Amino acid sequence: MSFLKKIYNIFSYKKPIIKDNTFLLWEPCTHSHAEIVPGFAKYLLDLGYHVSILINPKRYNEGLFCRFDNENISYNKMSKRQIRKFFKKSTLDNVQGTLITTIGKLYDGKDLDQAYNFFNKKADRNKLFFVEHEIDSYFDNNPETRKDIITLRTMDYKNATTIAVNPHYFGQFKLNNKNSLTTFVTIGAISEKRKSTKLLVNTVEELVNTGVTNFKVVVIGKGNIKDLPTHLQKYFDIKGRLDFKEMYTEIEKADFILSAYENNPDHIKYITYKTSGTFQLVYGFLKPIIIRESFAPINGFNNDNAILYKQDDNYAEAMTKAIELSQHDYLQMRENLKKYSDQLYCQSLKNLQCEIKNRH
Repeated sequence: MSFLKKIYNIFSYKKPIIKDNTFLLWEPCTHSHAEIVPGFAKYLLDLGYHVSILINPKRYNEGLFCRFDNENISYNKMSKRQIRKFFKKSTLDNVQGTLITTIGKLYDGKDLDQAYNFFNKKADRNKLFFVEHEIDSYFDNNPETRKDIITLRTMDYKNATTIAVNPHYFGQFKLNNKNSLTTFVTIGAISEKRKSTKLLVNTVEELVNTGVTNFKVVVIGKGNIKDLPTHLQKYFDIKGRLDFKEMYTEIEKADFILSAYENNPDHIKYITYKTSGTFQLVYGFLKPIIIRESFAPINGFNNDNAILYKQDDNYAEAMTKAIELSQHDYLQMRENLKKYSDQLYCQSLKNLQCEIKNRH
């Protein structure tokens, strides 16, 4: 960005497009969580709103909405400074509401009232809807908790009551038959130091040693696998970090999504007080997941719509099952996953609709 453009962004005042019946949608985190924005936009569109999205230009240019085709949506490419200046000046009287999809960026995780400091003092608080990704700190530090915080799924943490809305729509996509060369995809940072990366490499080696070779693993995310044995390299397609458009394409072409959650504090949070972006992609693109059994139920997975394993020692067995799954059984598993995804969508839409209605 040129020096003059930086100066312009500092002093300019830019307003988002606002029409009749507009709902604003803002993701304040500029480095992550953008993948949930299309799903929230779809819910608001289905509820009949004109959706005006305040979005970081980089995220937009990465193809976040490349599979969207809706005329009732506006994209406002605004800097963080421009967005904050707008919210400080506007009373939001001319919008139906504002959905902030990562409220954790606006407060310390304890005092939720801090978030309101980012908005005009005259703004109607009933028009501000907060999405919290990790509710542990808020519930740990508040004996009296609010019941109107939106979370990405039903929480299992200290009897927390939240509004569960799961955003898993990314736009139009193709449903393909199972590939003759079974294709797995894993999303997330990789490193030879990570236990999950070691598990994946060791499992691939175990499969190859037992004669199971009709598969490949597409790896999407930062990092690389150093010293990957030469005889295993042809089974890995390491893409590195991809933009959204490229990531959507790779997931669309795959058969299964891999996960490697452990029963440790770092991962237990995915079945208690937060969820994973990987699950959103599973629901949204209808790709059955390979997942540890203990992480399945609360996230909607079972033996009919996913492939479960008990311990790391069973990971190769789970991948083998996926590879050997017939075309008929694969399509049935995907159909079962679609039923759950559709149910989750309908319930989420209903929950959001009720919460908006309760505020008006």
